[in-house]
Amino acid sequence: MTDVAPTYGAELARSKDRAASIWGMGLTAFAASGGDIAVVLSCLTLPFAPSAIGMWRRIILILLAGFALALGPSALVVTTPAALALIGFPVAASRALFALMAFTLSAHHLENLPSVTWLSIHPGSTGFILMPTLVTIVVMGRVVGWRAVAALTLGAAASFTLIELGAARWINYTIFTDPVFRLVVALVPMGIASFFVSSQVNATVRWRGLVLGAAVGALIALILPTKPTSSIIFDEAHGTWETVQSSFEPDDFGRVANYTYSLLFKYAAQTVGSTSILETEADSLPQGGIFVLKMPTQPLSDAFADRLEVWVRDGGRLLVIADHTDLYDTSQYLNSFLTPRFGLKLNSDAVYNSIGLPTVPITERFAALFGRIDAHGRPLPWMTGASLGSMPANAIRLATFGPSFSEPGDYSRQNRFGPFIPRVSLRFTDHSAVAAFGVGRGAIAIILDSTPWSNFSQFKEQYLHLFRAIVHALERPLAIQVLGWGAIALTVMAVATALWCHPIFLVAGGFVLGLTLTSSAQIGLASFSTPVEGRDYGLRVVSGASARFEFLGQLVGPGERNYARVVSAMAKYDLDPMASTPGSEVPNLLNSRRWLLIEPDPEQLPAFENLIRHMRRGGDIAILFAPDQAASPKVRQWLASLGLYAQRAIGLAVAEDAKPGLLNRKGASLLRDARAVTGVQPTSLLKDREFDVLLQSYTVRPTKFPRTGGLLIVGFSADQFSDDAVGEVWEGVQPSALGRHRERQLAAALMGKNFLFPFPDNLTLPPTGAVPKVSLPAYAVFENGKAVLSGRFGILPMGPLSPLENPVRYLSELRDGALAFIASSCPKVSEKTKCKQRLLGLDAIEWMVTWAADDKGQITAVELLHERRFSGMGSVVNVVFAQ
Repeated sequence: MTDVAPTYGAELARSKDRAASIWGMGLTAFAASGGDIAVVLSCLTLPFAPSAIGMWRRIILILLAGFALALGPSALVVTTPAALALIGFPVAASRALFALMAFTLSAHHLENLPSVTWLSIHPGSTGFILMPTLVTIVVMGRVVGWRAVAALTLGAAASFTLIELGAARWINYTIFTDPVFRLVVALVPMGIASFFVSSQVNATVRWRGLVLGAAVGALIALILPTKPTSSIIFDEAHGTWETVQSSFEPDDFGRVANYTYSLLFKYAAQTVGSTSILETEADSLPQGGIFVLKMPTQPLSDAFADRLEVWVRDGGRLLVIADHTDLYDTSQYLNSFLTPRFGLKLNSDAVYNSIGLPTVPITERFAALFGRIDAHGRPLPWMTGASLGSMPANAIRLATFGPSFSEPGDYSRQNRFGPFIPRVSLRFTDHSAVAAFGVGRGAIAIILDSTPWSNFSQFKEQYLHLFRAIVHALERPLAIQVLGWGAIALTVMAVATALWCHPIFLVAGGFVLGLTLTSSAQIGLASFSTPVEGRDYGLRVVSGASARFEFLGQLVGPGERNYARVVSAMAKYDLDPMASTPGSEVPNLLNSRRWLLIEPDPEQLPAFENLIRHMRRGGDIAILFAPDQAASPKVRQWLASLGLYAQRAIGLAVAEDAKPGLLNRKGASLLRDARAVTGVQPTSLLKDREFDVLLQSYTVRPTKFPRTGGLLIVGFSADQFSDDAVGEVWEGVQPSALGRHRERQLAAALMGKNFLFPFPDNLTLPPTGAVPKVSLPAYAVFENGKAVLSGRFGILPMGPLSPLENPVRYLSELRDGALAFIASSCPKVSEKTKCKQRLLGLDAIEWMVTWAADDKGQITAVELLHERRFSGMGSVVNVVFAQ
C-alpha cells in the first residue's frame, strides 16, 4: 500500500499536466485560426482550464473569455498568452506573445505562394491548415514533447493530403470555404498530437526583463517623428483613367462623369490643404506631400521612374492605386516600375468572395492595435480588386478584402472580365486590399481596388474614412518601417525562444514587441477617426436596413430599392453627401446641419424635442419614407408627435407594357396612383411651407421673414427617387428627363430652395393642331441596332394606335407628332439639328429627336432615339423617317 499511493499521486499529477498541455495546444490553435467560431470556442475553453489554480486566477480566465468575446478574434492574441501564464506555462506564454503577434502581422505573405500545377488546391489556400500547426509547435513544442511535435507535423501533412485528394472528388468550394470545416481541419493535428503529449517541466520566466524591454520599445515608438502632409499631387501624365480633371456638375451624367476622381481631388484638398496635378513627367514632385500614381494607361519613362524612386527613398510618400485584371495594361505599367525597384508585383486577376460576389469584410475594432486602418467594426464594401503576386519582406497589411478567391482575368468576358465562379483550384485566403512598406526614409502604400473613390461611390462613409486613414499611415513612414521589420524580428524571437528560452531573448523580444506593437497602434489609430462637417461632408445620409446603396444592379433583387444614383448625385450641387451603412446609424442631429433620411426604421426617427431644437438652430432634415411605411403604426405615431398626419393623394398614372421592345407593346396602361402625403394640424409647432405629391416641407413656429429656422421635408415617395425610377450610376451621358429632374428636385429641396415644377422642364408634348406639310414617306425601326421593321407609308389601316396590333398607323402618328414638335420646339441650328428638348410621344415614351434639312431648310429626315434607360421599355430603339 505504501508504494501504491505515491504512484497513483504521481500518475494523477501527470494526467493533470497532460490535460493542461492539451488545453494549451487547443487554445493556441484557436488563436492562430481566428474567426468568430474560434473566438466562441476559445471563450468556452478558457474558464475550464484543467489545472489546479486559485479562485482569482479562474475569475481572471472568465474575464479574459468575456474580453475576447466582446472584442473579437484579434483579442485572442492577447488573451491566449495571458491564459497560458495563468495556468502555469510562463515560457509558452512568452513564446505565444511573440509568435501570435508575428503571425498576425505577417500572415499576408501567404498570398505570395505561387500555384503548383500538380496540386488540386492552391498552396496559398493552405494557411488555415499549416499556420495553426506551426504556431502551436513554436508555442507549445517544448511543453508537449518531441513525439507530440512529430504528431502535429504529420497531422498537418495528413490533413493537407486528404484535402488535396478530396478536392478532386468530393470537396467543392462550398465545403472548402465553410468556416466550420476549415476550423475542424485546423484542429485535426492537435487532436492527433493529444495522444502523444508528455508534459515537460516548465521553467520560470523573469517577466521583469520582458516588461522592461517592452516599455523601452514602446517609449521609443512614441517619439518616432511623423511627417505631416501638406499637399497631394495626382498623376495625369500617364493616362486619364479615373481622371481628376473631369467636371461633376448638374448637367454631367453617365460613366464619363461618374467613373472619375474629380470629387477625390476636391476631398483631398479639404483633407490636407492643397492638391495639384502632374501634367507631364517634367513637373516637380511634391515636397512634404503625397504623390498618387493611379492606374497608368501609358508607361512611365525610365528617367521618370528613376526620379520617382529617388524621391521616395529620400522621404517621399507614394500612393499607388491599382485595379483588377490588368485593364488597359495598367498592372503591366505599374509592375514595370514597382517590381524591379521595390519587389512589389500585381497579379492580373480579380478578387471576390466565397460565392462569386464583391467582398464586404468587417474588421473588429481591436484589430487597430495591429495596424489595421479598417478596424471600425462596420462593413467595408469592395467592388473588384486585384491581388499581389509578391511584396517586400517588410510589407504590412493595412486592410483586407476578407476571405476571398483570386481569379485570373478573362478578357473574352464583358464587364468584370471573368466568370466569377468559385473553384477550389483558385487561391482562397484573406487577400490584402491595402498594403504598405517603408523605403529608405519614405513609404509606399498600394490600394488594390480603384472603385471606392470614384464619383459615384465616394458618398459612402467607409470610403472617405479609408482615404483619411491611408494619408494618416503615410504620415508615419518610420512607424511603417518599424512595423514591417518588427514582424520579422518577432518571428525570429518566437523561434529563438522555442529553441532556447534565454533571458536575453525575453528582454530583446520584449523590446521588439513594445516597439512594434506601439508603432502598429499608432497606424491603426486612424480606425477611430471621426468625420468632420465641412471637411468630410455637408449632408449626412442615414437609411433604414431595407434601403440599398449598391453600384451594380445585379446585386439588387426585385422588390429592393437602391439609392446610389440619387445620393451620389447630390455632390453635383456641392452638398457633399456621406452615407452610413443602411440600418447602422441613429442620427445625432448635433453632428450635421443637413440630414437626409431614406426609408428610415422607426428607431432612427428623431424625437420631437431634438427635431424642433435642430430646426430652430437653422438645421434642415429631409425624410423620404417608402410608400408602404405610411401603414406603419410607429411612423404614424411619430408624425402625430410632430402635429402631422398622413392622408391619401389619388391621381392618374401611366404604366408601360412589361415586354421589352417597341413593337411588342399594346399601349400604355392608365392607372390610379394612390400614395400618402402629410398635412399639419392647426395646433402643431410646424407650419406648412410647400407641397407637392412627392415632398412636403414645414418650418417651425414662430415664423419669420426672411426665414431663419430650418426645414423639415417629408414625403412617402422614396421609391420615386430610387435607381429603378431615375436610373443607375452607369446611366449614359444622355439621361432620362425624369432621372435628371428627380436629382434637381431633391437637391433644390435639400438646399432650401423652392420646389421645382413637378413636370420635367425638358420634356415636351407635341402641340395640337395642324401638322407641317413635310413628305417623309419612308420609315425604319431598329431595336438594339437590329432592323425590325421598314417600309413606306401608304393607305393607313384603321384600328387602335397600338405598336403591336397596328404598327404602321402608330408610326404615322409618331411621325406627325415629331414634325409638330420640331416646328414648335426645335429650330434649325445646322444641317443636322439635335433638339435640346425631349419629345413625350405616344404611350408616354421619351424620345431624343434629331433632324436633317436641305439647303432650303426643309426637313429631309427625322430620327427618334429611345435609350433603354429612359423608361421601362428595356431596349434601345431608333425610329427613322425619311424621304
